[in-house]
Amino acid sequence: MSMKRLVSTLLFFVIEANASPYDSACNPLLAASEARMKQPAWHSVTIINGSMRMESVKINGSFFLQRDGKWMASPVNIDVAEKEMLAQIRSGEIKITQCKSAGGDIVDGIPVNVFKSRIEVRGVPAADSTLYIGKRDGLPYRQSGTSVEVSYKYKNISVPRL
Repeated sequence: MSMKRLVSTLLFFVIEANASPYDSACNPLLAASEARMKQPAWHSVTIINGSMRMESVKINGSFFLQRDGKWMASPVNIDVAEKEMLAQIRSGEIKITQCKSAGGDIVDGIPVNVFKSRIEVRGVPAADSTLYIGKRDGLPYRQSGTSVEVSYKYKNISVPRL
């Protein structure tokens, strides 16, 4: 799988919204994606199918990926890729449906609101997703789907050794 395709697939699970016009129940999901893009630094760990692990880091506009235990500069600006995905959502090419609050929880000591939704992309089976959004800051802290688990951190992030 190419790096760009892998990043796009991961973003597919990270970006949550509803095709225009937006269902107001989906607004917190879109806002969480936008809040994450505004952060100067974050670290995500993605587990696909329970076995493939990938880490991503953003620090002041630079992006890094770890695959097979090796860090490298990302060939893709993840913020740009996420903005492109948001444009596809706004155009209706990607649809987020069945958005609903599923209560609250705690992720790594952070109080979060839990949202469930269904993601529909042409040519790909629909996927259910659960997104855990910080109650105080609106940032995503965890996302889970059928074959993917993603966790996010926003503090004490440093540039990885390449």
